[in-house]
Amino acid sequence: SIVAIDFPKPVGSSGINAEYGGAVKCQHSNHLEHVINELSLHYNSTTATFVSLDCSKEGLTAYCREQHIRKLPTLKFIYLGVYLKTEYRGERRLAAIKEFIDELIDHDIPILEDIAALEKIRIDQNHRCVMGFFKSTDSPEYRNFKKVSGVFHKQCYFYAFINEVQQVPLIAVRDFALGDEVYVGKLDVVPIHSWIRDNCRPLVTEMTFENAEEIVEPNLPLLILYRNGTDKEVVNRFTQAVNTEIRDLLYREILAVHVDGNMFKHALRIAKKTAESMPVIQIDTFKFFKTMDSFEDLNQTGSLRKFVQKSLEKSQEIDEAANRNSIFQRLKPSKSRYSFSFTGHDEL
Repeated sequence: SIVAIDFPKPVGSSGINAEYGGAVKCQHSNHLEHVINELSLHYNSTTATFVSLDCSKEGLTAYCREQHIRKLPTLKFIYLGVYLKTEYRGERRLAAIKEFIDELIDHDIPILEDIAALEKIRIDQNHRCVMGFFKSTDSPEYRNFKKVSGVFHKQCYFYAFINEVQQVPLIAVRDFALGDEVYVGKLDVVPIHSWIRDNCRPLVTEMTFENAEEIVEPNLPLLILYRNGTDKEVVNRFTQAVNTEIRDLLYREILAVHVDGNMFKHALRIAKKTAESMPVIQIDTFKFFKTMDSFEDLNQTGSLRKFVQKSLEKSQEIDEAANRNSIFQRLKPSKSRYSFSFTGHDEL
């Protein structure tokens, strides 16, 4: 059943909890609440618990803000006592949400014999790969690894290597552009979760129309690489430059993304560029945008950092409203799907 509580806290250390933020007067919330009510009938309380929050209610507004609920409705999941990295942004149909939950419940880690077996698997190299090496699936270290993998399985690939001769458990992350990094720390849930959370965030994210809302919602300036189709070499060069020159700025002052310029032709046209101009590097702060003179400027040490810092400084000097020419500004959460009134402002 749907349980309404005044001052909710993350519940339970096992199973799945769905936390739904809405408001009585929000038509989008009312629609989703009907779906959630029906959905709750498919699960018993030991498998999945559903908590409904009225974020417009006095006493709950502050809690909703603490949980980064900035729009209504918002649907978040707690898996094994830990919030999933991102909120649910899929279709608001019973079948779609149920499929998401069932996938989480049935989540498992592929077990491989050795690294050579991993090399044979076709993996999207835009995503990082987290590898765990254990003596047995009965070991506490493996169980902790499996718990955390459920939280981040949408952000990274997870694979386990089980071998009786593996006396010391080991966890590592593979970035196909930058190489491997080994985890050094206790193999308990909390430290593993913290490390994987940081390492499952790619330096450069592929942005499409499907995931654009999630990327632009934090309102951080975007450093954008327009590539021509699946040009992996260009993406790798861009990633290397981002890693070398502006890694300390990522997720705090800026996000780095790459897009297929053939899908974002309108954005290229506004920047007075064409498909023949690619690869193109641009920064869009949602107040203004600026294009780097040439992609080959990446060959000059410090050029990317200088371009980013000057652009950010320029953006801070601009007091005017959001840039109407920014295609990416228009990809933020829409009033056709959400309400923003409970936060005290109408727009993000």
